[in-house]
Amino acid sequence: MQQYYWNVQKKILVQRDIIRSLLKDPKVIGDYYEAIIMEGVRESISQYFSARRGVIISADGQSSRECDIIVYSAAEYGPLFLSGDIVVINPEAVRCVIQVKGTLNRENLNEAIKNLNSVNRLRPGIWKIIIGYNTGLLYNDLIKVCAESRCVNGVFVLSTTNKHEKEDIDSQMQNFVELLKMITAPAMYQTKDAGDYVALKVSGEGRIQGVPFPD
Repeated sequence: MQQYYWNVQKKILVQRDIIRSLLKDPKVIGDYYEAIIMEGVRESISQYFSARRGVIISADGQSSRECDIIVYSAAEYGPLFLSGDIVVINPEAVRCVIQVKGTLNRENLNEAIKNLNSVNRLRPGIWKIIIGYNTGLLYNDLIKVCAESRCVNGVFVLSTTNKHEKEDIDSQMQNFVELLKMITAPAMYQTKDAGDYVALKVSGEGRIQGVPFPD
C-alpha cells in the first residue's frame, strides 16, 4: 500500500512538472495545481461528500476568504449557490478546507493560515489543511508554525529540497489521503471534528497522531 501511495505522489509531481514546462502565467499554473489536487481529493473522499472551490458563508452573513478546496456533505446539505466547480456553502455543511501551494514558503504559508483562520471563525470544528507540492522549509518547522497558529490541522508536502528529509516526505501523500478518508467516512461525520492539534498521520483504529497546539 505504501508503494501505491508513493506512485500516486510521483504521478502528481510529474503532472506538476508538465504544467510548469508548458505554462508561464503563475495564476494559471496555480489553478492547474489546485485542479490536480482536487482530482485526488475527489477520488479519496466518500460518495456522501463533494469537493469544490468556493466560499463559506454563515447564517449571519459572515464569510470566509476564497477556499481552494471545500469538502462538504452533499448528502445532508444543499449549497447556497452552485455553478460548475464553484460553491457557496454554509459552515455546518463543511467537513474540510484545503489550501494548495506550489512551493510552500514562509510568505505563502502565512497567507494560507490567514485564509484558514477566516474559516475557523465560522466553525472551529472544520478540518483545515495545507498541502504544498514542494518546500525548502524543514517539515518540523512547518508543523511548528501551523501548531502555533492554533488553526491549521494538517500540513503536507509532496517533495522537498532538504535531502535529509526526503525519506519522511515520501509518505506524505499516504498520510494526507488516509486522513481525508477517515474524516469523510460516513460514520465519522460530525463526530470527529478537528481538534486542537496538527494531524500527522492516522494510525490503527482511526487514531490520529499529531502535534498539539501550544497553550
